[in-house]
Amino acid sequence: MPSLSISQTPDPVNITVRQNQEWAITFSYTDSNGAAISLAGYTPLLQFRTSALAKTTALSLTVGNGLTFNPNTLPQVQVDTAITCAPGKYEWDLKLTPSNGASIFLGRGIVQVDAEVSR
Repeated sequence: MPSLSISQTPDPVNITVRQNQEWAITFSYTDSNGAAISLAGYTPLLQFRTSALAKTTALSLTVGNGLTFNPNTLPQVQVDTAITCAPGKYEWDLKLTPSNGASIFLGRGIVQVDAEVSR
Protein backbone atom coordinates (compact mmCIF):
# COMPACT_ATOMS: atom_id res chain seq x y z
CA MET A 1 0.00 0.00 0.00
CA PRO A 2 1.65 3.29 -1.06
CA SER A 3 1.91 5.89 1.65
CA LEU A 4 2.43 9.63 1.30
CA SER A 5 2.46 12.44 3.82
CA ILE A 6 1.77 16.04 2.81
CA SER A 7 2.15 19.19 4.87
CA GLN A 8 0.18 22.15 3.68
CA THR A 9 1.63 23.37 0.42
CA PRO A 10 0.29 25.59 -2.34
CA ASP A 11 2.00 23.39 -4.95
CA PRO A 12 0.02 20.66 -6.70
CA VAL A 13 0.78 17.05 -5.79
CA ASN A 14 0.37 14.63 -8.68
CA ILE A 15 -0.26 11.01 -7.73
CA THR A 16 -0.67 7.69 -9.54
CA VAL A 17 -2.70 4.91 -7.89
CA ARG A 18 -4.12 1.61 -9.06
CA GLN A 19 -7.87 1.06 -9.18
CA ASN A 20 -9.20 -0.78 -6.09
CA GLN A 21 -5.83 -0.38 -4.36
CA GLU A 22 -5.73 0.83 -0.78
CA TRP A 23 -4.55 4.44 -0.74
CA ALA A 24 -2.80 5.75 2.37
CA ILE A 25 -2.04 9.46 2.49
CA THR A 26 -1.85 11.95 5.35
CA PHE A 27 -2.22 15.72 5.44
CA SER A 28 -1.00 18.16 8.06
CA TYR A 29 -1.50 21.89 8.57
CA THR A 30 1.50 23.23 10.48
CA ASP A 31 3.12 26.47 11.53
CA SER A 32 6.72 27.44 10.62
CA ASN A 33 8.00 25.33 13.55
CA GLY A 34 6.18 22.20 12.35
CA ALA A 35 3.57 22.31 15.14
CA ALA A 36 -0.03 21.42 14.32
CA ILE A 37 -2.38 24.33 13.70
CA SER A 38 -5.78 23.47 15.18
CA LEU A 39 -8.44 22.61 12.62
CA ALA A 40 -11.21 22.33 15.22
CA GLY A 41 -14.50 23.48 13.71
CA TYR A 42 -13.52 22.44 10.16
CA THR A 43 -15.00 19.63 8.08
CA PRO A 44 -12.74 17.86 5.54
CA LEU A 45 -13.82 16.71 2.07
CA LEU A 46 -11.60 15.05 -0.54
CA GLN A 47 -12.93 14.71 -4.08
CA PHE A 48 -11.85 13.48 -7.51
CA ARG A 49 -13.48 15.07 -10.59
CA THR A 50 -12.72 14.69 -14.29
CA SER A 51 -12.03 18.43 -14.22
CA ALA A 52 -12.36 21.13 -11.60
CA LEU A 53 -15.50 22.36 -13.38
CA ALA A 54 -17.19 18.93 -13.66
CA LYS A 55 -20.60 18.83 -11.97
CA THR A 56 -20.28 15.23 -10.78
CA THR A 57 -17.62 13.59 -8.65
CA ALA A 58 -15.76 10.39 -9.47
CA LEU A 59 -14.84 9.87 -5.81
CA SER A 60 -15.88 11.74 -2.66
CA LEU A 61 -14.41 10.97 0.77
CA THR A 62 -15.71 12.32 4.07
CA VAL A 63 -15.11 11.63 7.76
CA GLY A 64 -16.15 8.04 8.41
CA ASN A 65 -16.18 7.33 4.67
CA GLY A 66 -12.48 7.09 3.82
CA LEU A 67 -11.23 10.02 5.95
CA THR A 68 -10.08 10.11 9.57
CA PHE A 69 -9.94 13.59 11.09
CA ASN A 70 -7.97 14.56 14.20
CA PRO A 71 -8.06 18.38 14.17
CA ASN A 72 -5.40 18.98 16.85
CA THR A 73 -2.80 16.24 16.28
CA LEU A 74 -0.44 15.43 13.41
CA PRO A 75 -1.44 14.30 10.89
CA GLN A 76 -4.85 15.95 11.05
CA VAL A 77 -6.37 14.22 8.01
CA GLN A 78 -5.73 10.62 7.02
CA VAL A 79 -7.00 8.82 3.93
CA ASP A 80 -6.96 5.04 4.11
CA THR A 81 -9.38 3.57 1.62
CA ALA A 82 -9.59 1.73 -1.68
CA ILE A 83 -9.81 3.89 -4.80
CA THR A 84 -13.05 2.67 -6.34
CA CYS A 85 -13.50 5.05 -9.28
CA ALA A 86 -12.97 4.13 -12.92
CA PRO A 87 -9.48 4.30 -14.40
CA GLY A 88 -8.61 7.73 -15.76
CA LYS A 89 -7.10 11.10 -15.02
CA TYR A 90 -8.78 13.28 -12.39
CA GLU A 91 -8.26 16.56 -10.59
CA TRP A 92 -8.37 16.24 -6.80
CA ASP A 93 -8.35 18.46 -3.77
CA LEU A 94 -8.78 18.25 -0.02
CA LYS A 95 -10.89 21.11 1.28
CA LEU A 96 -11.56 21.95 4.92
CA THR A 97 -14.69 24.01 5.40
CA PRO A 98 -15.31 25.94 8.65
CA SER A 99 -18.71 26.67 10.14
CA ASN A 100 -18.02 30.27 9.07
CA GLY A 101 -15.10 31.98 7.34
CA ALA A 102 -12.68 30.93 4.63
CA SER A 103 -11.96 27.35 3.59
CA ILE A 104 -8.48 25.83 3.72
CA PHE A 105 -7.10 23.59 0.97
CA LEU A 106 -4.56 21.07 2.29
CA GLY A 107 -3.82 19.44 -1.03
CA ARG A 108 -4.62 19.48 -4.72
CA GLY A 109 -3.33 18.12 -7.99
CA ILE A 110 -3.84 15.45 -10.60
CA VAL A 111 -4.42 11.79 -9.81
CA GLN A 112 -3.97 9.10 -12.42
CA VAL A 113 -5.99 5.99 -11.59
CA ASP A 114 -4.55 3.00 -13.47
CA ALA A 115 -6.75 -0.01 -14.25
CA GLU A 116 -6.21 -3.07 -12.12
CA VAL A 117 -4.98 -6.12 -14.00
CA SER A 118 -5.67 -8.96 -11.56
CA ARG A 119 -9.33 -9.33 -10.67
